[in-house]
Amino acid sequence: MCTIGDIILVESYKHKGRLLTRHSFVVLSNEAGTIEGLDYDFVCNVLSSFKDEKQKIKKLSYPGNFKITHSDRSVVRGNTKDGFIKAEQLYYFNNQKIDYTVIGKLHMDVFNRLVGFIENLDVPLEHISDNL
Repeated sequence: MCTIGDIILVESYKHKGRLLTRHSFVVLSNEAGTIEGLDYDFVCNVLSSFKDEKQKIKKLSYPGNFKITHSDRSVVRGNTKDGFIKAEQLYYFNNQKIDYTVIGKLHMDVFNRLVGFIENLDVPLEHISDNL
């Protein structure tokens, strides 16, 4: 089971009907619940690295993206690239229907800043339940 602040690598997941593979997520909550009548075990945000300076500028222009540096996290055999968390996208996962590995952890002070960032977002949150 994962804990809050964990960075997990999900083998495959769905987003808007598309099947996507091998991506990192940050665990926001590991309290089970129900959304749209479906049970979930944990809630995450997607985590991505910047490819280059041009992409960094573009991605940080979106108000829902939260910047992180490579030193904001501890990841086993992780890359040293800075990146961002898509804070407005909340992915709901069911443990029985997802294959993932815990690969690291977001430092707790950064996790707390992320939670505050989400709470103060001035854009609608997107609740993604495709993986239930």
